[in-house]
Amino acid sequence: MTYIHDDQAREEAADHLMAKHRLEEIRGLIAAKRNELGEGGVRAHSVGYTPAGWAGLLPDRLAANNRVSRGDVFAIAATGGLTDVFTASYVWGTGRIGYGPRRYRDIVESTAGQLNLILTRVVEASSESPVMGYTMFYGGDSPESRTPANHEPWCRIKGLGPAFFSKFLYFTTPGALILDNVLARKVAALSGMPHLVTRAGRSQAWSPYRYAVYLHWMRQTSTTLDCSAEELELTLFTAPATFSATH
Repeated sequence: MTYIHDDQAREEAADHLMAKHRLEEIRGLIAAKRNELGEGGVRAHSVGYTPAGWAGLLPDRLAANNRVSRGDVFAIAATGGLTDVFTASYVWGTGRIGYGPRRYRDIVESTAGQLNLILTRVVEASSESPVMGYTMFYGGDSPESRTPANHEPWCRIKGLGPAFFSKFLYFTTPGALILDNVLARKVAALSGMPHLVTRAGRSQAWSPYRYAVYLHWMRQTSTTLDCSAEELELTLFTAPATFSATH
């Protein structure tokens, strides 16, 4: 089953093609990123973190390390332990940010012991499409009608926004991609796509529909560039900050 507005989202993405000179620029960045990552590819992309701050929280696979890669999180996802995937994706997403463990604890505590159930419901919805999983986490279909945290039938979690729940979706749902402020700013600059960031570069409230447009844009662009969508995502994320300027 596909997202009900999928065709509309695909059409909108197709209306925001990247300029040819920027495609060539991205091709060069992708080639450089492939060379940097080597045979491990995207899954070799890792970040450092401080294990001491996460004492008692880490999945076994991460407990003895001070770096976590995409491959590590995918390996945890392969075991089926959703809470461990959630933790690992959050550690990977925060890296060495000092307040990461505290925010993680606050998020988990806000679920009142229901985190695994919530994640299970999200993954079940995601089996229909990544956008359906996103909708569950988002708390409804639009910014105007989204519910507060912990309200049925949705799975919105207090303190957990799209930048982090899209990471969980990426590691658990085929076809899902990460969407955070860095990517939103760069995609907006490359495509002219509205509703991603404000003029000041701040994140807008990315609705499930906006996420669907983003997914289609990333897929169509990666096809044009002969790379995977996740290669494009990583390349854009790690591109220099000045890259997001329109030129």
